[in-house]
Amino acid sequence: MRFALRYLWAYSAFGLGLGTVYYALTQEWVGSIALWFLGLMPAIVALWWARHGPSPAVREADDPEADPAASAGASLGSFPMATAWPALLVAGVIVIGASLVYGLILLPVGAAMLVWAVVGLARESRG
Repeated sequence: MRFALRYLWAYSAFGLGLGTVYYALTQEWVGSIALWFLGLMPAIVALWWARHGPSPAVREADDPEADPAASAGASLGSFPMATAWPALLVAGVIVIGASLVYGLILLPVGAAMLVWAVVGLARESRG
C-alpha cells in the first residue's frame, strides 16, 4: 500500500507538471486540460486512500511480517490454460473503433464479435 500511494502521488505530480509545462510551451488548452486531468485523477484516489486507508485485504497484503507459507495450498479457483476469447474481445473493440472512422457498416460486425467474446468468456469462466 505504501508503494502504491507513493506511485499515485508521483503519477499525479507528473500529470499536473507536464500539463503546466505543455501549456506554457504551446498555449493550447485542450491538451493541457487532458494532462491536468491525468494528474488530478490519481490525486483523488491518493487523497481518498490517505484519508480512509486501504481495505483489510490490502492491509494484510502489505504486512512486512507476512509468511507466504501460511497461505500455501489455498484454492484460487480454476483458470483456463489458454483461450482465444480475450483476443476476439480486443478484435471486436478494434472493429467497433474502426467503424467510427471508416463507416458504420462495420459496427454490427464489431458488436457481434464483442458479444460473442463476452458470452464465450462468461461460459468458460463458469467452469
